[in-house]
Amino acid sequence: MIHLEKISINQLICLVILTQVGVSVLTIPYAQIRDSGNDSWMSILLGGVIAQAIIMIIYQLGKRYADRPLPQYISAIVGKPLGSVVNFLFAAYFAQNSLMVIITYSDVINRWVLFETPWSVLIGVFFTIGAYIASSTLRSMATITQTIMLMFLICFVIVFISGISKESDFRHILPIGTHGIGSIIKGAIPSFWLYSGYEQLLYVFPFVRFRKKKDILVAISAANGFTTFFYLVITVIVTVNFSANQLKSIPEPMVFILRVFNWPIVQSLDILFMTIWLSVVLVTQYVYLFISARHFAFIRGKEIRNHPLLVWILTIVCFGAGIWCSDRQMQSQILGYHNIVTGIMIAVVPTILLLISLARGKAAGG
Repeated sequence: MIHLEKISINQLICLVILTQVGVSVLTIPYAQIRDSGNDSWMSILLGGVIAQAIIMIIYQLGKRYADRPLPQYISAIVGKPLGSVVNFLFAAYFAQNSLMVIITYSDVINRWVLFETPWSVLIGVFFTIGAYIASSTLRSMATITQTIMLMFLICFVIVFISGISKESDFRHILPIGTHGIGSIIKGAIPSFWLYSGYEQLLYVFPFVRFRKKKDILVAISAANGFTTFFYLVITVIVTVNFSANQLKSIPEPMVFILRVFNWPIVQSLDILFMTIWLSVVLVTQYVYLFISARHFAFIRGKEIRNHPLLVWILTIVCFGAGIWCSDRQMQSQILGYHNIVTGIMIAVVPTILLLISLARGKAAGG
């Protein structure tokens, strides 16, 4: 059985937070700075607000079918043929997420730490670790994630200590709001993509132990709020250490800050951070891989019960695709496509499903 026991509210919070943060901590606010400049922190905040609105939609959809995960009730909304198609699309989306996380972080590790390590070996090791965890039960996966939360908190402390230094100039944030609301909103679009991870609620909703359904909404909102706060801290730290013009040419500003920070206790703080952060990135990878396999299991309508086999099949497919993604230009093109798909799968599709479900409910009631 994939679900020997239900997960707790605390485990849900850990799953959502660590799935959300991923690789983006090293890159923000590189994408936002082009549009909103020193107001990028406002774009990050707005992105969190938009994510919260989508969380409300996903929660309302899950609440209507609280006893089943999305792969099982999708056919009740759109019918069996279309339900199989939607399940396949979600399976492909989550598998693509798993792939993007690995190739993006592998690229960073390859350029900053493991210069001579072959690309295939790098992604192969990451995929193997993630697949091993994803092939277990949801409860086991949540327990591991809860343990990794400690690693995340250590990284949080490292980021905070290294980011506030004598070289920090808070005047880089001023004046506030000079780029205008249009630029801030434009910068919020790439910010919204940073918060993906809460869509796992579509699957895990019925497997969370709670007293009231509202507890799930409170938990996932708290997780999204914490992620928003964490992103704001990172954005402010980066902004006060670099000018807007400098940030336009620095893809991983947090790595630069860690590298130049002089801490007598530890040398090469950037390498230490990226090594610890790997465990956090792997959470995102194995959560998406797990959910991809669960959607894939219901493509034919009737569940395929060999979950570990599905996980390893998807891992092999992702590894094969990842072999061809070592080129940074190709990664950039794939990422652009991936961001569009993300917006559709976590915002548009759940909204349409909720509207159809409400319409069918009213028709049935009338």
